[in-house]
Amino acid sequence: MRRALDRLYLGAAVLAGMCLVAIAVLVVAQIAGRLAGVFIRGLDQLSGYLLAAATFLALAHTFATGGHIRVELLLERLPPRSRRAVNLACLLLATAVIGYFAWHAVVTTWQSYEFMEVTVGLLAVPLWIPQSVMAIGLCIMFVAVADALVTALDRRAPARGVPRPGGPPR
Repeated sequence: MRRALDRLYLGAAVLAGMCLVAIAVLVVAQIAGRLAGVFIRGLDQLSGYLLAAATFLALAHTFATGGHIRVELLLERLPPRSRRAVNLACLLLATAVIGYFAWHAVVTTWQSYEFMEVTVGLLAVPLWIPQSVMAIGLCIMFVAVADALVTALDRRAPARGVPRPGGPPR
């Protein structure tokens, strides 16, 4: 199960990286088009959707590797039992909040699909397409935070999503 989850997080991160490469290609195409006197419609709009996709798809991998900002000043001053309790409380709260966001992102995406909403801009893209990538990214993030919570509840398992003191994150 651990390998499957790590592959899920890494796969989403690879897709996020591919979105960043696509943004670079679109920017170069737009610059080349301007130099050639050709206006290519909607590239900035597509770049915005790709940026949102990259952001949401990278969340879980960043969390699982300890890349998100954590306030360690408080935790490192607490005794071990209190540190564990505060960490568990934070993970429980994060799981609830991310779950809430993921649920509503899925519902919003489904409603956009049902009502056939399209984006506002030069390109009329069905709104559910960019929203679905956001919903998928949030669902994967929910899995990552819930994974960290379950791992933290198991005292035998190494902590995930927590930077190691004096070393790179696991």
